[in-house]
Amino acid sequence: MAVASRDRAARGVSRLAGKVSRVAARVSAATSPGAGGDGDRSVEQRVGRAYSLVLGRPADPEALERYAAQLRRGALTDQDLCAQLVQSAEFRDRLSARRAHIDAHVLDLADDAVDVRTLLTTLSLDELSEAADDYYVKNLANADYYFAKPLGSVDETPDLLACFAQVLGVLRPLPGMRVVDFGAGTCWSTRWLTQLGCRTVAVDVSQAALDVGRQLFERMPVVGDRPAPEFLRFDGLRIDLPDESADRVVCLDALHHVPNPGVVLAELGRILKPGGMAAFTEPGPDHSRTGQSQFEMRNYTVVENDMLMGDVWREASAAGFTRLQLAVFSSEPFLLDVPDYEDYLGGGGTVAAFAEHVRRFARERRIFFLSKGEPATSDSRDRRGLLGDLAVRLERSAVDADGAVRGTATVRNTGTSVWLPSSTALGGVKLGVHLYDEGGLLVDRDFARANLLGDRIVTPGDEVAVDLALPSPGIGRWQLGFDLVAEGVCWFEVNGAETVTIPVEVP
Repeated sequence: MAVASRDRAARGVSRLAGKVSRVAARVSAATSPGAGGDGDRSVEQRVGRAYSLVLGRPADPEALERYAAQLRRGALTDQDLCAQLVQSAEFRDRLSARRAHIDAHVLDLADDAVDVRTLLTTLSLDELSEAADDYYVKNLANADYYFAKPLGSVDETPDLLACFAQVLGVLRPLPGMRVVDFGAGTCWSTRWLTQLGCRTVAVDVSQAALDVGRQLFERMPVVGDRPAPEFLRFDGLRIDLPDESADRVVCLDALHHVPNPGVVLAELGRILKPGGMAAFTEPGPDHSRTGQSQFEMRNYTVVENDMLMGDVWREASAAGFTRLQLAVFSSEPFLLDVPDYEDYLGGGGTVAAFAEHVRRFARERRIFFLSKGEPATSDSRDRRGLLGDLAVRLERSAVDADGAVRGTATVRNTGTSVWLPSSTALGGVKLGVHLYDEGGLLVDRDFARANLLGDRIVTPGDEVAVDLALPSPGIGRWQLGFDLVAEGVCWFEVNGAETVTIPVEVP
């Protein structure tokens, strides 16, 4: 069996070596004078591109200098360089490496290490919940750090913000949605979700953490009229919310702290509405072995589980979730100089180097999403999916100064989102009118509104007509610009919808 494996590896090397000339041609073509490079800079580009194409990484400085010097002297060709890289031990290791597994992790622990499995079997759920609360109690002297979070430390802030952005980008928590922030801790994410207009429920096993969260809202209130958040202590077994009462669930670096993730996932599945989604940012399969995790378990009895996607999906599917998806990204910047950036845009070898950069991040981080059934159709609280056809006809182009501009408008929903009734404060769709002077200069962006729908909704493909009775703009020559608007969200024109402009005169 070992001999057969070696033979297969040898044949693989042989086949790839046979392609070296084609790879070398790509290296030369990308850095030829006609491609925008020449001289010494082109030589270094050729070395870098060969490394990207063959090994999927940038050249280290020593190798870059050595190979560039050989290329300048004519002691090495592009084909020779690629052949040497193909024959290197690094390339053979990459070729023969076992396929990565999302749950692969180190099994051995140091003799003095804390084994999270032992922690879970020796302490009761109540004891672990008490330890989680005690963690915050012991750290209340550091409350300013909690109030400042996620801007408490430059070491953690970029990752927190980048991961939270991934969550928002996929979940699209719209104003008015009920969002459960599970494992909210001291509630920095609860505050941000509330600022977005969500009806947020902060859930945590630690009452001390939730108390700090309440103080956070008192010290730094959200801006504008937003729904007040709820604070709900979790007893470790049941979330005190009705079935199918949440539109979204957010769980930021919290699931790996719970001793019974299967129970928690079952509860999240219970409270989530059909068509809803839950988002998680968690560490990877070796988390419990890191220095930080060992410190937390040893000193605070904090549960630091390894996150195994196989286990998560098995328990999530049993809880009624129908799909698991993982985000592929890195919160760590990947910097390129101008030639390599152009190479990346052109689909060159730096694409492989970037992929390896993302893989390194993904090995230690899991940002994943659990869906419950098919996604619900979005509505006009969300800018995405808002499009419509608009036709307007006025009875007269000249109107009296004390009269009304009368006519009819017909609109059709050509987008993918449901239009909420015009009576809805946020996201209600109306016909909006801009006022321009005779030369097309904007005079009043919000000159008038016309209710299109009353208390009705308009689904994609539906058409409605409405009679118009707009105020007179006053004596002069004007242009009325008609557009659809989702109140508090956007004008449809910004999404590419066509507007209608009609001149009027008031003698």
